[in-house]
Amino acid sequence: MTNAMPDQGTSGRTHAEHSAWIESMNDDEKALLYTPVGQRYTLVLISVIKRWLQAELEAKYRLRLLEFLDRCSGTFTREAISQIEPMCDEAFEIYKEAQKLGAKKALDVLAEWEIFNAIVALSPSILAAIKVPRVTPWDSGRAWT
Repeated sequence: MTNAMPDQGTSGRTHAEHSAWIESMNDDEKALLYTPVGQRYTLVLISVIKRWLQAELEAKYRLRLLEFLDRCSGTFTREAISQIEPMCDEAFEIYKEAQKLGAKKALDVLAEWEIFNAIVALSPSILAAIKVPRVTPWDSGRAWT
């Protein structure tokens, strides 16, 4: 993605400059911008889990990962989840580096505008999933938690 901006504030931009920045974005960039931070991390994690599921795992661990993917259907449709491919090696390196910061900080780093855009550039299936309409609490029969 070509436009770079942190998630917090407008980086010293005026409201008009910030609005112009958003208007200069293409539809894909706007889709990423308007994806909530928590959903950004979840999308990355879905891709990581699909990578892990390609490995030989004990049945109990495979089941836990599949149960996590099932719980994601409370936020994303099954169609969106199915769009996401296993994370590639390059994106997985970014993920592993972020994990070295600890769980909370890794979550924040992976959802940052620049990092998330880099991961999506390497894993375009995440963008495809973002473009699938999202589930709302009244659609899914499950409350958001």
